[in-house]
Amino acid sequence: MNPWSATLFDRYRSRRLDPAFGGKPLDIGEGGLTASLQPDGRLTAANGYHPKHGYVTLTAAAPFPEEARSQPAVVRVYRAGLAAVQGFGLVLGQAVVRREAWLIEDAIPYLRLTLADGTVAEAVTFVDASGPVVVQQWRFSSPVVNARWAGRLSLQRCAYTQLTEGGPIACPPVQTRIAARHSPGSIVLRLDNPALEGSAAIRIDGLAANTWDAPAGLPAGPVELALPVDGPSLTWLIGLGPDADARLAAYPAGDAANALETALAGWRDAWQGWRFAAHPLDAALRRGLVYAHHCCVPVGDEALCMITDHQLLPLAWTRDSFYAALALLRWRPELAGLVRGHLIWLFEVAQRPGGVWGRSYLINGRLKDPAFQLDQQLYPLLELAETIDATGESDLLERFRKQVRAVLTALLARRDPASGLFPTAETPADDPVTMPFHLSSHILLWHVLRRIGPLLGDKSLPDVAEEVRQAIWRHFAAAQDGTPLLAYLTDGQGRHRFYHDANDLPLALAPLWGFCPADDPLWRATVNFAFSTRNQGGFYPGRYGGLGSVHTPAPWPLGDVQALLAAYLTGDATLRDGALARLRAAAQWDGSLPEAYDADTAAVVSRHWFAWPGAALAWMALMGALEPDSTGVGGD
Repeated sequence: MNPWSATLFDRYRSRRLDPAFGGKPLDIGEGGLTASLQPDGRLTAANGYHPKHGYVTLTAAAPFPEEARSQPAVVRVYRAGLAAVQGFGLVLGQAVVRREAWLIEDAIPYLRLTLADGTVAEAVTFVDASGPVVVQQWRFSSPVVNARWAGRLSLQRCAYTQLTEGGPIACPPVQTRIAARHSPGSIVLRLDNPALEGSAAIRIDGLAANTWDAPAGLPAGPVELALPVDGPSLTWLIGLGPDADARLAAYPAGDAANALETALAGWRDAWQGWRFAAHPLDAALRRGLVYAHHCCVPVGDEALCMITDHQLLPLAWTRDSFYAALALLRWRPELAGLVRGHLIWLFEVAQRPGGVWGRSYLINGRLKDPAFQLDQQLYPLLELAETIDATGESDLLERFRKQVRAVLTALLARRDPASGLFPTAETPADDPVTMPFHLSSHILLWHVLRRIGPLLGDKSLPDVAEEVRQAIWRHFAAAQDGTPLLAYLTDGQGRHRFYHDANDLPLALAPLWGFCPADDPLWRATVNFAFSTRNQGGFYPGRYGGLGSVHTPAPWPLGDVQALLAAYLTGDATLRDGALARLRAAAQWDGSLPEAYDADTAAVVSRHWFAWPGAALAWMALMGALEPDSTGVGGD
């Protein structure tokens, strides 16, 4: 049999992955359905939207222990463990002597396993958007293969494991009822969790003669499956939702091959005109865009939620989603519909008690963490302004005018009359503030008021913006050990905290927005401080030392994104080259950037999955900030 790759690689671009760095599952997604698979092809989970619970998962992982919600150390261990779950799917009956992996068009994983007897097993895994359904196709070079389809499965609500828990929602118990529908060489399994009010279905084509029957009753936990395979090929599919078993039963046998061609051709077309193929961060840039696209989840007929990741925290932050939305909008104009749907979700679906957004949300728009963060009120307004500028869709402003006014009214009512500053309860790292006024949120506030005022025809807002700018210079400028800096926090009465965090991108963006020139001495001194050991708790020295956060004490790729911005603005080649080297080292084998990495080894310290850094990097590149000779990046 000719290798499958001979056909695939001739027609589509492929990126070979290095198994030495294969510690993270490979991810797929489309239409809100996502999945991850291990390098042996077994899936760790398939996840999808649920109107009541937000996001549910058909998974091989154990549930998170509810009693540990307030224990960050337990949360970290659990989240890291999700990257190493053994998974469910094809289990080969002999040793694998060689593993190879590629990403086709940087979106669809292709695996090739060579077995001890010389048999070659190939697999392609993707989401058929017409379902949507997860599809995995296997081909074997031998007519008979000793293998079985096996695993330990349960249907759960996603765990929503947070380091700073702000609104715990207990998971429904894991109960699993399973039913089977047989046909020659095929089986459709339906799994229900009555406590979850959720269902999933699996169809497997290519089984040996099967006498397996579903167990009676309702096991209080996962179910174990082991079904013999009859080569030379195997196709299996996953659907989520109450009618998934019927949809899979009616799925024509040849549709998987056609759907694969459609998916591959779509991704091939998406890269037309891509100008970063020779860039050292090409893989990270592409993966940042692909993963941001995976994290778009339709909600109802018009709305769309953008989640921060599909595995660990399938929740929404307006901060994270702003950078994902703008990256997608800059990448392909035809994705403007996704951003429009996201704006509808922000302004019409997400709960806003008192007219303001909370910290984080379930996909269905339910407020999870109600803490007030100043910057999260501002990113939706900026996303609206940027989208109108990019698309000319002025109807969006009319549609959301009332909601925009409500947000602005709620914000202006919070202004401190003595200092002219605006308080926040938490930093952009989701940590409580020790003083009420936060620097980068005020830079963002200044920028947003200047952008949204002209759109609304409100001449007072630019005046307020100027008052905010003057208040920033008046209250945040202070000396740390004799060096004039812009402080991270202030109480507005002369007390300051000197620190800078990887989550605070508006400080690095300030000159691009016109807040100050790039040679402003206070801005330069603050940036130099941020990337030095004087920034205690924010800068982490080592071979790959860089800017991070007290939230997760280690260097962060978001800190390196800031370093690239600062290097672009200042012409600092040393800062630029260091950031590029760290990002290349921190990028995982598929190009994904984690939340944080080890300062000495660059190994993942926290969150193998995190959409924000890759999206922010791609957005920055598409604006021109990775091209030293370009000009006119960002601005008004």
